[in-house]
Amino acid sequence: MFNHCQDVMEICKHFGYPDLFLTITCNPNWPEFQRFTERERIPIADRPDISCRVFHAKLKCLLSDLKEGVFFGPLSASMYTIEFQKRGLPHAHMLLWLNGESNLQSFEIVDEFICAELPNPLKFPALYNVVTKYMIYGPCGRLRPSSPCMKDGKCSKFYPKRFVDQMRFDEDGYPIYRCRNMGVTVKINDVDIDNKFVVPYNPLLLMKYQAHINLEFCNKSNVIKYLFKYINKDPDRVTATVGETYHVSESSQVVDEIKQYYDCRYLSPSESMWRIFAYDIHHRWPSVQRLTFHLPNQQHVVFDDADITTHVYLRNKDLLTMFTGWMMANRRFPDGRSLTYVEYPGKFVYCSNSREWKPKQRGFSIGRLSFAHPSSGELFYMRMLLNVQ
Repeated sequence: MFNHCQDVMEICKHFGYPDLFLTITCNPNWPEFQRFTERERIPIADRPDISCRVFHAKLKCLLSDLKEGVFFGPLSASMYTIEFQKRGLPHAHMLLWLNGESNLQSFEIVDEFICAELPNPLKFPALYNVVTKYMIYGPCGRLRPSSPCMKDGKCSKFYPKRFVDQMRFDEDGYPIYRCRNMGVTVKINDVDIDNKFVVPYNPLLLMKYQAHINLEFCNKSNVIKYLFKYINKDPDRVTATVGETYHVSESSQVVDEIKQYYDCRYLSPSESMWRIFAYDIHHRWPSVQRLTFHLPNQQHVVFDDADITTHVYLRNKDLLTMFTGWMMANRRFPDGRSLTYVEYPGKFVYCSNSREWKPKQRGFSIGRLSFAHPSSGELFYMRMLLNVQ
């Protein structure tokens, strides 16, 4: 998890803060699920293998559309993390970096991409049906005080929102999307719901993928820290004890607390199938190349317990590492001499089999130096030097 967070921050260092935060939830009403349910007479909740495979295919299609600039223009970078709830289907949290040409530089552009209003049911009946089906929160608040999200008489998710005629930001930097009082409502649980309960969405995304797809605009560092903490959180765990119940009248017995202590991790059916299929829990694009470095004659050597010391020495005596291979590449390729070690993966690729760097024919990668603690002495200062020299 530490390395994953470091990779994400390296992408931020290269491209700046992300522009959009997108959440897509697996929809049990997708046509693929409905056809299976009608044919096999089995609810999709009982077949997590099929739900994971379909969601993974939809996610790959969505990433392909985003990279090609179908919805927001060309992307510079993207990443996602899959989250599994204790009950229900998986969903993905995505961060998107737009390139300079399609950057969200004004409120008007943001309003074109992100909508938090009910569409006109006469002009856009199909979009109205999808929004009212997937993008309505609640009702809660005074309309439904018994809602699970209510805490101390208020909604923990800050619904219902207020009517605003123009997008702006609150004092903490979070966006307040345009939410006008247009008189369009929908009846849910015998309550008329207006724009105050609409979750922000993108109409094109919603119409194509027919699922709950929440889209948020990122603009300040405190928002970014919250998002990184949210998408990189650890799995659910519980510390539990297993013991016997004794009556007060019974004599106390010696209990082995070590045997009764368990560190348990909750593993849902969806997460189990996702890992069995070896699908990515975390995904980043472009890739981040982790660069190793070392002091003279202090490189890592891999060997088995049964290996003879002399053989280990002879096998590794003249073997290049990623770091020494970079030094040798600078002798061969003049184009790389103006690049730092971190910048090298952008134009060169490291071949692990031959242990040498070669010019890249296609693609792009971001370099990241491995962590070195300040107490490591010369190794820490070597890392500082490699960042600038």
